[in-house]
Amino acid sequence: MLCSRCRTEFELSDSIGSDFRLCQDCWEHECSRLWWSMIAALAPSEDEDQDLMTEHDLPRIFHPDGSAENPKDRIGAGKPPLHLIPPAAEILEAVVMGLGARKYGSFNWRTSKIRTTVYIAAAKRHLAQWLDGQNDDPESGVSHLAHARACLGVLLDAIATGNVIDDRPCAGPATELIEKHTKAVSLTSPPQLR
Repeated sequence: MLCSRCRTEFELSDSIGSDFRLCQDCWEHECSRLWWSMIAALAPSEDEDQDLMTEHDLPRIFHPDGSAENPKDRIGAGKPPLHLIPPAAEILEAVVMGLGARKYGSFNWRTSKIRTTVYIAAAKRHLAQWLDGQNDDPESGVSHLAHARACLGVLLDAIATGNVIDDRPCAGPATELIEKHTKAVSLTSPPQLR
């Protein structure tokens, strides 16, 4: 076959997607040109021919003065900021999850539903032990706080995947009591002036 753009000969197997009109190199160039032309249409510029745009023109589309922001930054900023989870907490929780996986099987709560109160009670026990001065769980040697995080992580995943039996008691007055007994704090004046 003869490429309709560069006029080189090519095998039929080298022209995937172009209806056998273009060689592979020209087909890839055409796809790239069409893709970046669509990107350019999102932020049109009067002085540029949009049909000739390529990925090299992308920074000028968004900031003609050259102070280009990566367009992925804008998209990424709207996604969950997973980088804000402290690595120490994540690592210790992962250690606890690994211990649980060896003991019960990884993601076992996805194959057999779990009860919310079992995991809330376990998390509260770990928090109570930590609060009363025992930093690490004696069985694992890992922080009780990491164990509490693991309990709550399992519960959140079970809720998200529909693998939970919600056996919480009927709604009570906890929210109202917390609000009632929470003192208002002024964030604008120093404590000595209040």
